[in-house]
Amino acid sequence: MPPLVYAVMGSSRELAVGTTAVASLLFAATLGKEAPPGEKPELYAALAFTATFFAGVLQAGLGVLRLGFLVDILSHAAIVGFMAGAATVV
Repeated sequence: MPPLVYAVMGSSRELAVGTTAVASLLFAATLGKEAPPGEKPELYAALAFTATFFAGVLQAGLGVLRLGFLVDILSHAAIVGFMAGAATVV
């Protein structure tokens, strides 16, 4: 779905292209170890939906409580380190 959204809104200022693809790959790799999609597709889907639901609840809660300023606490070095680690994993 994200590539379709990017194709439609590729020139939008609000579109953020960053490390989300790497996070998706790591998420899929982690879920694949717990519930291989070829062997247990129902469990794989249930785990994926549950994890994304709770991530959405967390984001919505942070938005309602107006805690977006917490992102400013993350240092540039931590973000660069995450990106370098993700590149190494990929």
